[in-house]
Amino acid sequence: MSENENTYLDEDEGIIELEDEDGNVTRFEFVDRAEMNGTVYYALIPEEYDENDESAAEFVVLKEAVIDGEAMLATVDDDDEYQKVGEMFLQRFSELPDMDFSELEKLDGVDDE
Repeated sequence: MSENENTYLDEDEGIIELEDEDGNVTRFEFVDRAEMNGTVYYALIPEEYDENDESAAEFVVLKEAVIDGEAMLATVDDDDEYQKVGEMFLQRFSELPDMDFSELEKLDGVDDE
């Protein structure tokens, strides 16, 4: 599991800044947060993306983990867990009113059925 040692959430803007082990900071827009089987998961999209790029409609799934007593966001390393959580988010997105999420796909190829 790869954790983000420094996580910054600007709730007013809905932006989460994640810093990896190498000190690289990436900004993501918060899309959704949900709990499954006692674990809290986050759906995020890169803050800056090219809308003409096919990957622009993809989102990233991270999970909340407590490491040394501190809450952090971590990658979901288990493929089955990642698939199930991605499908849960796609279902949640499809139920939102007045929004078109038909092109939204999760990384690693979850089909929107």
